[in-house]
Amino acid sequence: MFVWHTICTGLKYIWKTLNLIRIIFLNIVFFFCLFLLIGLSNSENIPQSGVLILDIEGVLVDTTNVDQDFYELSKKLSGNKFDPSRENSLFELTKKIDQATSDNAIKGIILKLDKFNGGSLPSLEYLAKHLKQFKAAGKPIYAYGSKFNQKQYYLASLADKIYLSNIGSVEIFGFAANNFYFKSLLDNLKVNTYVYRVGTYKSAVEPYIRDDMSEEAKLNTRRWLMPMWKNYLSDISQQRDIPNDMLAPDSDTFLERLKMVSGNLAEYALENKIIDSIKTNSEFEQEMKAFFNTNDSVSIYDYQLQTNEQQIIDGQSTMNHKPEIAIVFVNGTIVKGDSTNDTAGSETIAQQIKKLTNNSNIRAVVLRINSPGGSVDGSEEIRSELAALREKDIPVVVSMGGLAASGGYWIATESDYIYASSNTITGSIGIFGILPNFENSLSSIGVHTDGVATSPLASLSVTKAPSEQFNQLMQMTINNGYDMFISLVSQSRNMNYEAVDKIAQGQVWLGEQAKENGLVDEIGDIDNAVLKAATLAGITDYTIYWQKQDINYFNAMLNNYSAILPKSLTQILYNELPMVKEVKQRMTLLENLNDPQNRYIYCLNCAEVN
Repeated sequence: MFVWHTICTGLKYIWKTLNLIRIIFLNIVFFFCLFLLIGLSNSENIPQSGVLILDIEGVLVDTTNVDQDFYELSKKLSGNKFDPSRENSLFELTKKIDQATSDNAIKGIILKLDKFNGGSLPSLEYLAKHLKQFKAAGKPIYAYGSKFNQKQYYLASLADKIYLSNIGSVEIFGFAANNFYFKSLLDNLKVNTYVYRVGTYKSAVEPYIRDDMSEEAKLNTRRWLMPMWKNYLSDISQQRDIPNDMLAPDSDTFLERLKMVSGNLAEYALENKIIDSIKTNSEFEQEMKAFFNTNDSVSIYDYQLQTNEQQIIDGQSTMNHKPEIAIVFVNGTIVKGDSTNDTAGSETIAQQIKKLTNNSNIRAVVLRINSPGGSVDGSEEIRSELAALREKDIPVVVSMGGLAASGGYWIATESDYIYASSNTITGSIGIFGILPNFENSLSSIGVHTDGVATSPLASLSVTKAPSEQFNQLMQMTINNGYDMFISLVSQSRNMNYEAVDKIAQGQVWLGEQAKENGLVDEIGDIDNAVLKAATLAGITDYTIYWQKQDINYFNAMLNNYSAILPKSLTQILYNELPMVKEVKQRMTLLENLNDPQNRYIYCLNCAEVN
């Protein structure tokens, strides 16, 4: 009887599990069908003519694992609620702008950027390049905003005319790069942090061992932040044809000028030629309808690409009559294992490259890097796969995005040519190890660890302080890793060891500085990298394949469906409060870094610029 009861109970739980799976599957099918119905119904009714509205919502990224249609479905289900974390593919947007440039049905572009949260300065530069080409074709661009932040204004400055709300403002105050520091918090939690590093400026571990930024880190940050600000002002000054001191005067001059217009920020912007006109939104829309002589408009999200670039699927293309240049993305923190939406998994990317090696139609590869680095082991896994690719006489050209530092630069050493934007953050050639220890935390609540080991190296635990012998072992492996890094750079850049060491030590460089120091070959964007790859491969007629970062189907499904589900309180805080995002990035560093030897080449000091 007992056996029969056990069998019945087991069958009951199996049935419940299967039923739960069935319900989940049916819900997924329901959402998918709903998505298709909404998508199909909308695609039939949305005009594809008139004025193109560049109403970007969220942030610019190189590539995203969430289909844009899911974001659109989410907006419909939430009543068009703004999602500041929405990711927009930079290259999909620029393809649409390029198509609109030659599309006779599109009369011009209106920039409405109130919901645009920005991106790296190199991403903005690349988007601006394609907007300039649109203008060069004789099509006008107008911009309207209720309040322009610095990244929004960078794009707005390209407009033939900038309109501002009568109660609006343009905030061009300067760049800042800040970090959070957790030493006191860890002390209060009685968490000990053991750090091993090489590099005077290797400050990635500072948030865990200090409560403030070291003077070395401040010096290094100023060295790239000030030129970046200068480049930003130079671009806008050229686009608006006004001097820098009108765009961003010193604080005292700004306050004095603001005082002259009774503190009215909109009048201040008009008076100093930062904008061209003050209008209400209704007045602006009426003026645009009269100027373009049409009521038709289409959002950049609804504007459909007529032809899509092919994607390589499992290393094979659907057309083989032309040679191919593949674009591979390395986005996010480099970790061992599979890629996720936020990390660049070494096994995933290495597998992508391996498939390209075995594809006879691939003649060149452009490696697009947007990464602060991460695991030494993961970075080396990707680099070594690139080495195997180059042994097949397939040239590799690196295109650096907003950030290609530490592990990102380790990977870049295995290339034939390196392009960086003038505002790319790169370098950070250094290495560190970090081990948290919870011995004191646990002992404070009455939990202790003890035992027997055959050697001082055999008993490593997060609940016991590492032995002196282990500390020596870790520091020697860190020193060895630094030596490997310097040697890789020395060989790939044809520089002697001492010269590399002088510009290494964890120092961070801006693109122009990196070029002067020999770390990159030329200032340019991904378009330049593709042309260079074609030249090195000796081809003139080719097809470009944009590879999306592979993640497993389950993760891809979760990413897409999470875009249409109601946001949790945590996600709302993450979206609405920038400081929550920064804390999350810092506190999840240890979670993301999973190097087998606890060695990391990571640039945490490459802070997000605001």
